[in-house]
Amino acid sequence: MQGRNKKIIYSILIVLAVAVIWFLPVPTGVKAAGWHTFAIFVGFILGCLLNVAPLAILAIIMMAVLTISQAMPAMMVYAGFGNSAVWLIMFAFFVAIGFRTTRLGFRIAYYLIYRFGHSSLALSYVLTICDVIMAPFVPNTNARGAGVLYPITMSLSKSLGSEPDDGTQNKIGSYLLLTSFHQNLIAGSLFLTAMATNPLAISMGKSVFHISISWLDWFKYTSVPSILALIIVPLVIYFIHKPELKKIPNAQSFAKQELDKMGKISLKEGIMVAVFVLMIILWATTQFTNLDNTSIALLGLAILIVTGIIGLDDILAEKKVWNIFLWLPPLMAITPYLAQTGVIEWFKNIMANSVKGMSLTLAFIILALVYLYIHYFFTSVLVHMQALYIPFATVLVSLGANPTMVIMMFAMLTCISPSTTHYGTGTASIYFATGYVTQKEWWRVGFIVSLTEFLIFMVIGLGWWKLLGMF
Repeated sequence: MQGRNKKIIYSILIVLAVAVIWFLPVPTGVKAAGWHTFAIFVGFILGCLLNVAPLAILAIIMMAVLTISQAMPAMMVYAGFGNSAVWLIMFAFFVAIGFRTTRLGFRIAYYLIYRFGHSSLALSYVLTICDVIMAPFVPNTNARGAGVLYPITMSLSKSLGSEPDDGTQNKIGSYLLLTSFHQNLIAGSLFLTAMATNPLAISMGKSVFHISISWLDWFKYTSVPSILALIIVPLVIYFIHKPELKKIPNAQSFAKQELDKMGKISLKEGIMVAVFVLMIILWATTQFTNLDNTSIALLGLAILIVTGIIGLDDILAEKKVWNIFLWLPPLMAITPYLAQTGVIEWFKNIMANSVKGMSLTLAFIILALVYLYIHYFFTSVLVHMQALYIPFATVLVSLGANPTMVIMMFAMLTCISPSTTHYGTGTASIYFATGYVTQKEWWRVGFIVSLTEFLIFMVIGLGWWKLLGMF
């Protein structure tokens, strides 16, 4: 009852906040409709931060208020459901069902452990490789981390005598869980289709700055900094949270037993691999074929349906995906409307004044750090991005920064922003709930890792982009 009363109080405060903003004088250069849309959007963000209702419910309420109040034209609100970036995420999610139904993801993981899992550090890289292999087709860190890697990591830790509640958690379990979690986020930055925020970043960047980034362009830009981070982060965690068990004689025998249980590779697994390779090739050659990224994901899904690997019931049962379909489209529709009505420009001017007189380099560093660490106050990367991504980016572009550079950097920072806390994304909550890592240690390791990633992205990443001629 106490929790319900708290939510009622929060809801009343949110309504009051929306009303106050609504009736404030409309800033110069901002259209009244845009200002009212902004007020409603602030209410949505507050609802997310205070956790008054699930994201999908808040989005439905927001759409209803936007359309009934006529703050935003109804057709523009609904247009988000036709956004190709939304369907790219949906189709890629559905394709990922094949990894579960065929158990291909588990087979890949167990095989790599069997071949290379001779030490705790080696195991962390094996789990990383598994994540990277799945990343182009599973655009969600929760689906890869919690759905495939989490059960494998837990089974592996326990098979090696590392339990969360008997004093053996630091034997190897805590190290594997921490590295698997952080590598999962970095892998999300490597491919355009590895995280739901990536297509959203490109979509918003295109609507505001009129720049286009293909699947291959994304990988070209992120390959060096992201892969370097994937190599360095397990080493960093190894030295600041060293596992007691260094050499592991039993991991490979455990993986061999699991592979024996699975038997020979099935026809459906073979088809899944073929579809996997086909989609990678088509995504990598879009600049030559002019094929749409969403259409390629749809083709892969169609093949898996025709071959019986995925059924209609499997698609309809994916509640998480349909949940995303309720709240992501309106979020994607609001950004261009706020830009059209002058709200983004108004907020950009406020941010620009806060860094007025600074050099572009200093302003870039400060805004990038603020953008990364403000996620301490967020539980959703998509809400974080929707609220701050374009305003921060427009400030830097107005100061003379290259739009493509800014879009890519803030998109990558979005991917790793949940690394600092145990509530910043769903995967963090699941991994933390195991009890292998204390909250203090989770935050300590997360902060050090986030600084490491920030330095890699800002120094190596920008250097790589300079060599590519981006700016």
